[in-house]
Amino acid sequence: MKKMIYVLVISLLSLAIFSCAKKDEKPSTTTTTSFAPPSWIQGAWVDNVSSSTKNGYKFDSSDVYLVIFGTVTAGYVAAGLSMTELTSTDSAFSYSYPISGTSGETSFSGTVTLAFTKETTSTIGLTGNSTTSYISVVEGTYTKDTSL
Repeated sequence: MKKMIYVLVISLLSLAIFSCAKKDEKPSTTTTTSFAPPSWIQGAWVDNVSSSTKNGYKFDSSDVYLVIFGTVTAGYVAAGLSMTELTSTDSAFSYSYPISGTSGETSFSGTVTLAFTKETTSTIGLTGNSTTSYISVVEGTYTKDTSL
């Protein structure tokens, strides 16, 4: 659970870093309008449906959001993050996005890749990787939550 919270906090911080860009900075040239999660993954997916501290992801037809302690955050695409869709099938959906930041006096940058697999109509599995040692992807299973 601590690892999940760590990953979600780091992801939220990375979202904040990208959403706080200077107004004169141009967004990345990667097209985000083609980011289109398939219908089977649309909705909220969390680690513990019955908990008020649930964490996970929420997908709609054109964006992905983090669910942190039961609250849905701003969307990645809406915040200007360049999302690259890698796989979109009837049972798999994966994407990657750039990440950068500073830890102490050390700057880092890389790419995070998340891969979701449909296990049942109410559960999905998450795997993935990061090209920077400052961010890690915690693999796990998420359950559909219709309350978010």
